[in-house]
Amino acid sequence: MVGTINTLVVFSDNDDGASYDEEFYEFVPESPNLQHKRLGALRQLTAAGIPCALWGEDALRFVHRVATGLFDQQILVPDDLLVSAASVLQNECWVRSAHNPGDLAMERWEPGRGGTVPWPKAIRLAHKDLPPEDMVEPTYIMDPLPSHVLLLPQSYYGIDLRNHGRRLRSMVPPLPASNAGILVPEFHTFLEGLIHFLIHPPVLHQGGMMKHTIHLRYLCSWRVQYDPRNQPAPGELLPEEEKILDELETEDARWYMNRRFMTRKPFWTDAFEEYKRSKLDAANKSSEI
Repeated sequence: MVGTINTLVVFSDNDDGASYDEEFYEFVPESPNLQHKRLGALRQLTAAGIPCALWGEDALRFVHRVATGLFDQQILVPDDLLVSAASVLQNECWVRSAHNPGDLAMERWEPGRGGTVPWPKAIRLAHKDLPPEDMVEPTYIMDPLPSHVLLLPQSYYGIDLRNHGRRLRSMVPPLPASNAGILVPEFHTFLEGLIHFLIHPPVLHQGGMMKHTIHLRYLCSWRVQYDPRNQPAPGELLPEEEKILDELETEDARWYMNRRFMTRKPFWTDAFEEYKRSKLDAANKSSEI
């Protein structure tokens, strides 16, 4: 893929020892023509009347100009159309594939559940032209086409593709008009979706939590453009961080990002469970009044 990234630096959470290059944030993604070539699976879905949205690394790179590599192409579809979406793609140039071995891991929270993935209902497909030895592991031999696509239920990210309001938008322009039906997340929608997954994961999965936290950090780092030589102190908000908080529309996202910005520290499932218990207690007390 044109524009391959050799290094990736994230500056939030006071990452001690990180190298810094002021030009690093000035990343320019691939041309609209190359992006168009990579989005063939999504055009097949929209042509079949299936709503879909670009997600994951592709959305980070193409939409939000984050200097990340590209792996499985993540595509959100309505939960009730997940199997139909897979069938549409299998009628074209895709075949069912096992999950990426990198997503299969022995989990810290449930040690007896090795071999799980962060998205239990997801459907992974491989391009039919891949050689047999590349049908499972991600590969760049199809570049600029993705070697694999990962169909994900929209509910994992708290998104309704049929009724999204201003949460999603089109990639046209600058992409050709044939991509008009493909949706991509606005900044606040992407952030809210990642946080929804972290707080309400479909399954407790250490690798999945790490992956989504990293995506969240990338998204915020490229928006705020942190400088590790001049990090904000805990309790201090940068002007761009204040703008981000103002844009957020969900209670979960406002809680998560306010805590993350104010503490400058990562937090995990214990904090999420405490937050959900507090919300439930408040709701119960309100219903008793």
